[in-house]
Amino acid sequence: MLKEATVNFLTRLLNYVFAIPMLILGMIGSILIIMIFTQKRSFRQNTSMTYLLAGAIVTGIHLPTIYIQMILVYGFGVSLMNTDENACREHTYLRYVTTVAAISFPCWAIFDQYIITSRNAIIRNRWSSLRLVRMIIVSNIIFWILIYIPVIFNTGIINGVCNFKPGPYTTFNTYVFTPLVYGIVPAFVITYCTTGIVRNLRGNHTQGSDKKITNQVRAMLTPQLFILAISGIPFGFQGIYLDLTNGYVKDAFRIALENFFGQVILIFYHFNYVFTFYIYVYKSKEIRKILKSQFFKYTRLNQVGTFNSTEVRK
Repeated sequence: MLKEATVNFLTRLLNYVFAIPMLILGMIGSILIIMIFTQKRSFRQNTSMTYLLAGAIVTGIHLPTIYIQMILVYGFGVSLMNTDENACREHTYLRYVTTVAAISFPCWAIFDQYIITSRNAIIRNRWSSLRLVRMIIVSNIIFWILIYIPVIFNTGIINGVCNFKPGPYTTFNTYVFTPLVYGIVPAFVITYCTTGIVRNLRGNHTQGSDKKITNQVRAMLTPQLFILAISGIPFGFQGIYLDLTNGYVKDAFRIALENFFGQVILIFYHFNYVFTFYIYVYKSKEIRKILKSQFFKYTRLNQVGTFNSTEVRK
């Protein structure tokens, strides 16, 4: 039979084996997405790619500022947010803002794909404007920054753990807002837009190179959105279970089990941030081509630099 110490060890092991490598891979992937998407002109002018680029930028902020703190808590038992009230509020606020902002952009991207396959030319032209897309990106970030301001005033250290304080906002956030934002709304948007795309594709309006990029974007989005829809359900509803069982007397073993499964859910949800770039590389021939050319370019420059330094020594 499993004991408390064994479960706690398995929780730490999850961080050593999965979370830390995922953090490194995710940060590298975010940087490479930004480099590749900003380098090619056709990518910069593609509205869906612009949404995905915005998601990569927010992910590049989320992973080192938020996820690394979760690793320190669960893997090493080190946490400033559980000892300092201001750090607790700052961490919780940034966690919600960056998490939701990052996952919202793939949803905007699939909506964009739905729009550009529309048979209505007026709708396509109105929503496919790069200027409008950039306005949506900025407005989207500002919206989440403002909507989560109450988090700052409703979090604190309770029994040595950074958590939400009991109250109406916490109840609303736990039972309504979080399940909607993380689970129900993304699943609805993905389902609605995907079925709409399939319906619209009976009359395809994209041609030439635009069609090629559009097909690649769609192929890149499919597995990413599937992971988002599946992982969002346990992540979004986890808080309801914790709140319903908050008044129960829990022994150390049950607390250890809850921490373990909480870490499993957290790692699974962070697949959305970590493996995005690698999905793009696998699904897009164009991205693989750019990545390969950049690798060979860097290798040649490195070889030239090494040769020059050797000549100078001679």
